Amino acid sequence: MKSEALFINGVFESTLEEILLVQQTLPEHIMFLQPYSSDTIVRLRDDPPTIDNPTRLYLSTTNDLPTISYIAEIVHWDDKRDLSENERKRNAISRLIWTLQPNETGLYDASRVPDKPSVNLLHVRRMRKLDSPFSVTELTKTSDGKPLSPDRSTAGGWSYVWVKDA
Repeated sequence: MKSEALFINGVFESTLEEILLVQQTLPEHIMFLQPYSSDTIVRLRDDPPTIDNPTRLYLSTTNDLPTISYIAEIVHWDDKRDLSENERKRNAISRLIWTLQPNETGLYDASRVPDKPSVNLLHVRRMRKLDSPFSVTELTKTSDGKPLSPDRSTAGGWSYVWVKDA
């Protein structure tokens, strides 16, 4: 496991629950998260996680932005724009999402920025809902060594943080 983790602010709980539905029984089964942003998660692109060296993922939900309620492992990252060049892979991933995550509509673009499509496709495993959720202030940003702010009013965005046992 890498020492640096990723925190994503405000994911729809219904999306996380669909992943849990599969991964509570099959924790190694890879599922997908599609952050809305048109910005690349640069460190995942430049130092891609793998099954043997995953990146820890901390998640808050849209209903409780200042609290970490879920964790998972990112085992792969794709640039969704590149998948249009690999139709076979794109179709396989879309079919998996459409079948196993029915609240998602396959691969989609939801960046909300004209002419800038959604970029990131996270392949995740071992998702779990925490029995004891904790405040985002317990996570330390790698950029400046300061805790994340609990003052979160909108979903979206991410921060690189140090791994915390959970």
